[in-house]
Amino acid sequence: MKIKRCPIVLNNVISANLTTELDQWHEGIRGMRNAVIRNGLYGTGPVMYQVREVDTENGTAEFTFHIPVDRPVEMKEGSEYSFEETWVVQDALLLRHADLDDDISESYALLRACAEANQLKLEEPFYNIYLDVFGGGIIDICAPIAREE
Repeated sequence: MKIKRCPIVLNNVISANLTTELDQWHEGIRGMRNAVIRNGLYGTGPVMYQVREVDTENGTAEFTFHIPVDRPVEMKEGSEYSFEETWVVQDALLLRHADLDDDISESYALLRACAEANQLKLEEPFYNIYLDVFGGGIIDICAPIAREE
């Protein structure tokens, strides 16, 4: 597995939080894409998500989904969605998790080990960048670097 160090920059990003079952995260991606289309927008890149607040007892977690769109959007006060004109992770480690049947926590552990070996401190939770591919999908894991030690 190849780990790259690079920035991630996206324009016109809409974000939303959703609490759902851990094994249903892909439904959040579908819902985000559908909301974009229903509102006359066009997604210009992959959906990214973070997993927060895992409740192992109930099998749920809070997810934050992000999707870049074709133009700036004004959000209503109190909307479940937020908007950022420029979304940036200045410095990150990036690893492709190619098989969704494999345990993603092993890829997270590999990123943490790489960071430790290179005296880097990572910021969690990591961003999972979901990419559609023929017959399924893959995830690029973006682990923001908080600082070099």
